[in-house]
Amino acid sequence: MTSFRLRTHLIVYCTAITLLLTASLVILYSHIFKKYAISNLSAHGTAIARTTAFAVIDHLITEDYAPLQEYVRESSTLVDIESIQIANSQGNILAASEVRLLGTMLEEDLAITDNEIRVKIDPVHDQLVVAAPIAIGEMVFGVTRVSLSMKPILAHLHEIQRNAALTGLGFWILSVLIGSLLAQRLSGPVQRFMQATDSITQGNCNVEIPMPRGVLELERFSQTLHVMASTIASRELALQNSEKKFRHLFERAMEGIFVADEKGELLDVNPAFISILGAESLKEMLGRNLFANIFENEGSFATFKELMGSQGFVKDYELILIANNSTPIIAALTCHAVRGFGGKVNKYEGLIRDITAQKAAEREIARMRNYLNNIIESMPSMLVTLDVDCTVTQWNTAACKLTGISSQEAIGRKIYDIAPFFCKYTQQVDDAGRNQNTVTLPREQVSQNPENLYNLTFFPLIANGTAGVAIRLDDITELEHKEQQLRQAQKMESIGTLAGGLAHDFNNVLASMLGNLSLLQYKIKNHQGLSSTELNEYLERMETAGQRAVDMVRQLLTLSRKQQADLVPVDLNLSLKHVRKIGENTFDKSVKVEEHPAAEPAYVLADTTEMEQVLLNLCINAVHAMTIMREDTQWGGTLAVAIDKITVDPVFQKKHPEAIANAYWRISVSDTGVGMDTKTAAKIFDPFFTTKEPGKGTGLGLAMVYNIVRQQLGFIDVYSEPGLGSTFNVYLPSLVRSEDSLADGQSLDIIRGAGLILVVDDDELVRSMAEDVLLAVGYSVLTASNGQEGVEIYRQHQAEIQAVLLDMAMPIMSGREAFIEMQKINPAVKVLLASGFRKDNRVEEILLLGVKDFLQKPYTITSLAAAIKKVIEA
Repeated sequence: MTSFRLRTHLIVYCTAITLLLTASLVILYSHIFKKYAISNLSAHGTAIARTTAFAVIDHLITEDYAPLQEYVRESSTLVDIESIQIANSQGNILAASEVRLLGTMLEEDLAITDNEIRVKIDPVHDQLVVAAPIAIGEMVFGVTRVSLSMKPILAHLHEIQRNAALTGLGFWILSVLIGSLLAQRLSGPVQRFMQATDSITQGNCNVEIPMPRGVLELERFSQTLHVMASTIASRELALQNSEKKFRHLFERAMEGIFVADEKGELLDVNPAFISILGAESLKEMLGRNLFANIFENEGSFATFKELMGSQGFVKDYELILIANNSTPIIAALTCHAVRGFGGKVNKYEGLIRDITAQKAAEREIARMRNYLNNIIESMPSMLVTLDVDCTVTQWNTAACKLTGISSQEAIGRKIYDIAPFFCKYTQQVDDAGRNQNTVTLPREQVSQNPENLYNLTFFPLIANGTAGVAIRLDDITELEHKEQQLRQAQKMESIGTLAGGLAHDFNNVLASMLGNLSLLQYKIKNHQGLSSTELNEYLERMETAGQRAVDMVRQLLTLSRKQQADLVPVDLNLSLKHVRKIGENTFDKSVKVEEHPAAEPAYVLADTTEMEQVLLNLCINAVHAMTIMREDTQWGGTLAVAIDKITVDPVFQKKHPEAIANAYWRISVSDTGVGMDTKTAAKIFDPFFTTKEPGKGTGLGLAMVYNIVRQQLGFIDVYSEPGLGSTFNVYLPSLVRSEDSLADGQSLDIIRGAGLILVVDDDELVRSMAEDVLLAVGYSVLTASNGQEGVEIYRQHQAEIQAVLLDMAMPIMSGREAFIEMQKINPAVKVLLASGFRKDNRVEEILLLGVKDFLQKPYTITSLAAAIKKVIEA
């Protein structure tokens, strides 16, 4: 073996070492750079893949794929990105920078099955390919594939190797001297870099990264490695936070959430699922089979499996589950099948809601709805409900009977189209619907039969926040008839009460008439002279007495008549005056009567008879409280009747919320009688309630007063204390009358005429008086004592007879029957009907047959002459 010099050896060794070190450094640097570059590129690709997975996971969960392609297109513009692909868990490409790949399958070697990131180098295309799962925890929804170009790295690596070889030759001598130092300086940082990289690879991103000085590449590598570690740490933290967030939602969800394998064994459930099925812990539920242990029966599972097979999911599928205590639970199941490659079901994910209570509530609501519908359908009143557009939503059986329209025809149509009579109530419907006011219309006529009366009520209706109107029609025809009978009975009771006083008044009238008449007869018989002044005085006395008798009879007829209320302007002062006349000799003399009429005409819109009936009943009640309801020795007191006007102000409105007018006339009837306590006062308007002894009262008077006042939209206040008396305040809406010109008074001139008049009356005195009157004013007269005789005379002289004065109530043939027979003889017969009855329904009936006019008995020469002339000229 040839020996060389130490220097040679040193040179050779140094040269060899230098060359070796140079070559080693070049190779090592190239290797480290390549590894660093690839690692950096891999980390860059991994970061992009994770970012992409994190950005698109919500769209994959909700199956909203539309935004994915736009995201891929924007991400493909990043540095070093060749292409990006996003696929679902089955490998179907949903978005790709290369459009031609859409809908194709992802390469199998990049399929994600174990939730790990896959990185590979494609030497054919000089690309680094990174595949990352799109997942939440262990639940994989898809994969993102990122391809990065390695060409810049390879070009740079080739350039480094070429330059390193040339530079190594120039520095091989110097490298002998500094080789060991340089190797030491290089190997130390690289080793630390490797250690840091290993720590990062193991998930420790908080490792200390070496910061060598003097070597630029190592400094940059250190900086890049530090950035990479920080980025990976941030991504890991974000993933952990995201997982915590979704886990929090999973744990706190009110619905039971579960994950089961393909066989149905539960892999994970949330606390709500545990609670719904009555378990005590998660451990108790895991491992149980959803289909075998929890579904009620195989049939339920078979139906579920069929639905899952046909559509891959079920939503709100109702079924019965069995809880741990074997209690059946009605649940709504929503489930999604997670499939792997090839379409095989890997697991089931879903949620359940316990709807047992909901179903029970629905059954109860259905039962109550059916119960309420039965009530509505069985109501005797017509009940109709409308929505905001006046479309019918409810139409009960009574409505069908009244209108002849079935509910199937009515519901869904406008109320005004199917029941035109409602057209006149549009304002009331609008008031109830828009202003939420209840509107009541009493005694309305809505059917074709004019005798049928109805109370209409319009109620505001709110259901589920939607406004509407409910309309109720109550048939009060029979009630109205009974009320009229009740009123008539009370009138008869009042007349009976007044009979004694009226008899006294009639005796006074007769005494005046007979006394003056006997005085005239005496003077004529004894040939005592009578001056015209004395004769006029006697005649005026008898006329005054006769007029008083006429007024009393008229009041009795008014009080007792059977007739519908005739609403006309009524002056309450006159009503009070009439009642005062009736009661002058009727009320017990121990009672002092005080009148306080209004200073002006107190007009209200009412029926004259009803207003007098109200006043009379209140006065009779007050008199009784001071007489028959006391001991005989304590009879007496003061009856005060006052009429005054009340203007409605906020204080009055608050005290009387039923007040709707601007002003009211108040009738105050006060007595100093026995009074009553609060309990008794609350019942006094009830029919047949009375505090009087048996046989002294029926309990109908105040009930009738209340009904009359309410029908006139008025109201009553009662103030009473035992032993101190009572005050009844009746409030009636004031009627504002226009300043009409005064009606022309009847002329006092007697109207004369000519022609033949037939007088038919069964009363000889009346018949003779009528004959004399007509003869006196220029007419010729034929007379008949009954209807049958009158018809025969008319048959014989119809051509000459100008008019017939016909009494209504006669024997053999009544006035009505006689008129009908005369019409058969001559349809154009002119008849003036006369009767002692008031113009009531009986008279109206005959007038409708064609009688020209009516004359109330007793009549005078003036009224008879005018009436006959009017009939002849008619």
